[in-house]
Amino acid sequence: MTPAPERFRKITDHGVIPAPSGAGALLLHAEEGLDCRVVLAVIRPADKADLVAIVTLEGCMQSVFGYPNDEAYWHDPRGVAGDRPGYGFFEVIGSAWPARLIAYNRHAFPDRTPSHYAVLRHYFIGCHDASGEFLATSMKVELTSGSYQEAVREAMRRTSGPISEW
Repeated sequence: MTPAPERFRKITDHGVIPAPSGAGALLLHAEEGLDCRVVLAVIRPADKADLVAIVTLEGCMQSVFGYPNDEAYWHDPRGVAGDRPGYGFFEVIGSAWPARLIAYNRHAFPDRTPSHYAVLRHYFIGCHDASGEFLATSMKVELTSGSYQEAVREAMRRTSGPISEW
C-alpha cells in the first residue's frame, strides 16, 4: 500500500503571517536537540499591525533554512494534496522526515532508536526571501512588544543562556 502523499496544513491560530515585504528571518539552532528559534517580522492581517515574533520550535532535531523563496515554494507539490503554501506557518502532514531520521540512526545504533523520534512533527514557515523546515515536537509563536533587535537579544538569551556564561 502506498503511503498518503505529504501535504501542507496551514496553522491559523497565531493570527499573524511573516511580513510579505520581507520578514528578516533569523534562525538560531543549538546542538543537542534543544529548542530552535526564528525571529521575524510579522503582520497581523486583521488590523495590518507590524509586529515582531519569536517562533520557538521545541525539541528541534533538524532544520533546513534558506531556499526556496516564495516564488518557488508556491509550487511545492505538497500543496496539491493540502493547503497551498504561502506566507505563514504550516505543518507537513504525512511527512517522511521522522522515518528518515529513524532509519539513518539505525545505521549506527541498530538496536536502539530513541522513541521520541517517532513523535516529531514537521513544520514549515514560508517567508518572502526564504523558508524554513523544522523537525520538532511543537511550535509556539510569541508576539513581542519590543523592537527586532530586542527580540533577537531575547531569543539569543533563551537559546544560549546568559551571555555572561560564555
